[in-house]
Amino acid sequence: MMDIVLMAHFLEAVPDGCHLVLVGDEDQLPAVGPGSVLKDILRSGVVPSVCLTEVFRQGEGSGIVMNAHAINQGRLPKCDELGQGDFQFIPLPDGESTAAMVVRLCQELLPQEGWSPLHDVQVLSPMHKQECGTESLNKLLQQALNPPAPHKPEFKNSVQTFRLGDKVMQIKNNYQKRVFNGDIGYIVQMEPGKASVKYADDLIVDYEKNELIELQLAYAMSVHKSQGSEYPIIILPLVPGHYVMLQRNLLYTAVTRAKQRVILLGSQAALNTAVENDRTRRRYTLLAERLAGEIDS
Repeated sequence: MMDIVLMAHFLEAVPDGCHLVLVGDEDQLPAVGPGSVLKDILRSGVVPSVCLTEVFRQGEGSGIVMNAHAINQGRLPKCDELGQGDFQFIPLPDGESTAAMVVRLCQELLPQEGWSPLHDVQVLSPMHKQECGTESLNKLLQQALNPPAPHKPEFKNSVQTFRLGDKVMQIKNNYQKRVFNGDIGYIVQMEPGKASVKYADDLIVDYEKNELIELQLAYAMSVHKSQGSEYPIIILPLVPGHYVMLQRNLLYTAVTRAKQRVILLGSQAALNTAVENDRTRRRYTLLAERLAGEIDS
């Protein structure tokens, strides 16, 4: 997700004589900022490149792998019913029933199979708003998976409630605390004016009350935030209300986050739209032509 401005600053900081190796997937979501850096570098043909074809995240013959290729080529994935195969689709009539099924999967159905809804399952969403957006789903999942109780201290601000045991995400780079945008942790201690979050590698970070704005609930997260991560199971609601974000590269990015199972749910029409919509791939840039010497810099 490197945009052209950040790439320019990065290259200015690289010392002369340094070797630079870029690793990425040109089919995933582009940078929020301008440009299409990795795609243009590959398109220019002037930089040596290698395409890796062996998949390690999923097993050979995985439905996730085959369907990821299908989606990337503009074909509908072959989906199984709930409880069958590793790529499932649950048709539902509207956003309200879809959100309710997300909660039921995390609270009831997947735990019955032995999965931890907090550590094995990640709910993704194309958007933050609406019934199946991250904001609403986080509130529903927090209530279902970590409800209030007398022994659970909590802190409320104008946006959300944090409670002992919550799954949270750091949303701002904090070099002093050694936590960075996208890091996932769990609130392990809360006391007046202070909370402690445990991250990977047993890193425990203390937050003062005014620093909790750097956190948000992470029972559900946007597909953009998930890029670069992997989870045993991903759950992705697809509803017509998310039309503006239903795009092929977003769907491809979401399903390739899963190691063992993908569960899509919602509208068949929304799934069709996501597969067919390839418009975001077309960014009007000239980086490839400049690298190839076809036009002056």
